[in-house]
Amino acid sequence: MKVCKYCQGEIPDDGVFCPKCGQKFAEEGNEQIIPTEETAPVEETAPVEEAAPVEETAPAEETAPVEETAPVEEAASAEETASAEESPSSEIKEGLKATPGKIALAVTAVVVVLAVLIALIVAGMSGKKTDAVAETTGEAQMETEATEAPATIPADGNPDDVTCKGSYTVSDEEAAANKDVVVATIGDLELTNSQLQVYYWMEVQGFLNTYGAYAPYFGLDYTQPLDTQLSLEGDNMTWQQYFLQCALNNWQQIQGMAAMAQENGLEMDPEDRENLDNLRASLEEDAAYYGMTLDELLLHNIGPGAGFDDFAAYQEGYYRGAPYYADTTDKMIPTEQELEAFFAAHEAEYSENGITKDGMFVNVRHILIGPEGGTTGEDGTTTYSDEEWAACEEEAQAVLDAWLEGEKTEESFAALANEKSQDGGSNTNGGLYENVYEGQMVQEFNDWCFDESRQVGDYGLVKTQFGYHVMYFGGSSPQWKYYAESDWKKEQINQMLIDLNETYPMEVDYSKITLGYVALG
Repeated sequence: MKVCKYCQGEIPDDGVFCPKCGQKFAEEGNEQIIPTEETAPVEETAPVEEAAPVEETAPAEETAPVEETAPVEEAASAEETASAEESPSSEIKEGLKATPGKIALAVTAVVVVLAVLIALIVAGMSGKKTDAVAETTGEAQMETEATEAPATIPADGNPDDVTCKGSYTVSDEEAAANKDVVVATIGDLELTNSQLQVYYWMEVQGFLNTYGAYAPYFGLDYTQPLDTQLSLEGDNMTWQQYFLQCALNNWQQIQGMAAMAQENGLEMDPEDRENLDNLRASLEEDAAYYGMTLDELLLHNIGPGAGFDDFAAYQEGYYRGAPYYADTTDKMIPTEQELEAFFAAHEAEYSENGITKDGMFVNVRHILIGPEGGTTGEDGTTTYSDEEWAACEEEAQAVLDAWLEGEKTEESFAALANEKSQDGGSNTNGGLYENVYEGQMVQEFNDWCFDESRQVGDYGLVKTQFGYHVMYFGGSSPQWKYYAESDWKKEQINQMLIDLNETYPMEVDYSKITLGYVALG
C-alpha cells in the first residue's frame, strides 16, 4: 500500500488519487505496508451489567477505544484511523485483530450515516436549551480566537491545496456575505461557501459523534478553535484544514455517485424521498425540543451563512447517491480463487495480527438465566448459595426442556431467547453472538463453543459466573475468509471511488473559501 502524504490514508499500489482527501499522489517514497485495525466483527452490543456472557470485549469495528492510554500519534477521521507507522488502536486496546486492507473512505458515510443525519445536527446539544446559541456563537468568540489563539499555519501556504489559508474562519457577517461565492466546481456543478460549510461542520460533528471524549487520543481538543491545532499531519495541516479537505472530497464523491445513479436509472429510495420531504418538519421538531427556532438550530450546528436549503441539498446528495453505492457494492462478490489470492498476497500481515487459516469464528445463541438472591459483601461482590445456584440451573433446564418440546429449530430458540434471556446484550436479537473468536467469551462459554466435536444444532447448558446459559450452536467459519472478503471488498470500493474522482474531477479555489464559527466546547 502507498500512504498519502497529505492525510495518511491508504492508496492502492496502482492508485493515483487518495480516496480520503482527494489529493493526487505524486511523491515517491511514501509506500508502506500498513496492518490497520480491524476488531473482531461481533455484533455491536451494549455492556451488560452482571448478566453478559462475555468479558470486556473489543468494541465493534470503527468505534472509539475503550481504555485510557497515552495519546496516539496517528491520523484519524470519523470513518477511519490510519497511520504511516502503526494502527492507533493497537496501542489503545491490546489483543485486537488487525487486517491489512482496511481503506479510509469518508464516502462510506453515504450508507452508514443516512439514518443519523438529523441526529448529527443536534449532536452535543443535550441539556443545552434556550440560550445555547447566544452562549456559543458571536463576535466575542471570534475575537478570542483571533487574539488569544492565532492560526497555527501562516496564510502563505500552497494556494492550490488546503493550506492556502492559515485560517478559513471569518466573522459572522463575512460568512453571511460570502455564502453565495462559488468555491468548487465539478463540470457545471457548483459548490458555494454556504453549501461547503454544511459539509465541513457535518464532518466535524460526525467525528465528534463517533469519538466524543476520545478525540484527545488523536490530538484534538474540540473546546479550542480547529485552526489553532495541528492535526496528525504535523506541521503540514491544522484540524480545520484536515476537515475542510475531507468535506471537499466528500462533496466530490457524493456528487459523482449521484450522477452515476442518474446515468444508470437508479432512483432514490421511496423512504429516503419521504424523509427528505419531511426534513423541515423533523428539524423544526428538534429545534422546538431545544427551545429554538429552526434558524437558531442550524446556526448552532452549521454556523452563520448556511441555512435550511443548504442542509437539505446536503441530505439530498446522500440520498441520490446511495442507490448507486448500494447497487455497485452489492455486486462486489469475490470468487474463492480471488479470496485465496488476496489472502496469500497479505498472508504475512494477517499472520502478524494473529489471523491464520487455522482460526475459526463461531455463531452461537444463548439464553442466560441468572441466579437470584445472593449475599453482597463489603467489597460489593455478590455470592450465591448452592441452593440458589441449583434453583438457577433448574430454571435454565426448564427453558431448555420447553424448547425441546417444541419445533427444536434455531428460529424457535431465537424467539425463546428474546422472551427469557437476561442478557441485555443479545435478548433482542434471538440471543445471537456472531463471529465469536476463541478467547473472546468467558472460559466455560468459550470451551463449549470451541469444542472440536461441536456440530451445527448442538445444544446444552453451560454454567458461568453470570448464571446458566442455554446454548445453541449455529455454526463456524474460517476467520481468514471473513477478513479477506472484507478487505478485498474495501479495495474494490476504494477503486470505485478513485474512478469516480477521475470521471468527475473537482476544481477548488481555496482562496475564496470562508467558514463561519461554531463553538464545539
